[in-house]
This record gives sequence, C-alpha cells and structure tokens, in this order.
Amino acid sequence: MAAAFVSQVQVLFRHCDPAGIVFYPRYFEMVNDLVEAWFEQGMGLPWHVLHVQRRIGTPTVSVHCDFTAPSRWNETLRQVLEVRRIGGASFQFDVRFEGADGQPRLSARLTIVTMDLRSMKAMPLPQDLRERLQAYCVPQDGFTDSKRTG
Repeated sequence: MAAAFVSQVQVLFRHCDPAGIVFYPRYFEMVNDLVEAWFEQGMGLPWHVLHVQRRIGTPTVSVHCDFTAPSRWNETLRQVLEVRRIGGASFQFDVRFEGADGQPRLSARLTIVTMDLRSMKAMPLPQDLRERLQAYCVPQDGFTDSKRTG
C-alpha cells in the first residue's frame, strides 16, 4: 500500500521577508530539506551515502509550483510528499505544505533524475532506490505535461 512521507517544518525568521511571510525562494530550500529527510528517514538511503559513497547524484530537473496562501514566521507547516511516477532514470513526486488548519500553502510537482557523478550523465535508477520509491507511489491524478518525461 502506498503511503505519503509526512513531516513538519517550523517557519523561521530566516525564511521570511520584511512583511513577515515566507519569501518564496525559501520554500524551495524547505522542499529540498524535505526531500533529503525523506531519503534518509523515509527510504533509509542517506544522501551522503548516495552522493559521496555511491557517486549517484539526484539533481532536480523540473519544478512546477503554486503558492496558494502566505505562511508566517513561527508557524508549523505540515509537509506531504508522494511519488507520482517512476521512470527509467527519473522519478516525479508531489509536495504539499499545509498550515495547522489544513489550509494549503504550497503545492509542487518535481522531477529528479539519477546521475552518475563520475560521468555527469543520467543513469538508470538503481534497483534498491526504485524499490524504495514504490512504497511512496500513488496513482496518477490526471496532472499532465508533455514536456515532463524521462
């Protein structure tokens, strides 16, 4: 049965602009932190092991993001990550951030490709990573974009 990876993040002063709301580029840092935590805590595959020991990179090659409501300093946001598609060398996943009241703040669809850090070229998803991704894979929801393949 597929499951989402769920975590929380507290909005810190460093995340905010002078208006006291999250400055949008900081959300991308939060998303990256979530992905790193998912690899380590959810899939048991720390980035350090993957990148340094196994020499497999995980660059983000596509991001589609919508910001639906502001998040403010000192709020705690619920973060949800679900895999949508597993390809030959890449995988696509959705991220949602929600306020304590369940109000959506951010929704994003990202694509990560696996890359051999020696040759700096895309490589097939390692079998152990593919198997771990399956645990977080949910059915397609009709979100399509002909430019997102791989």
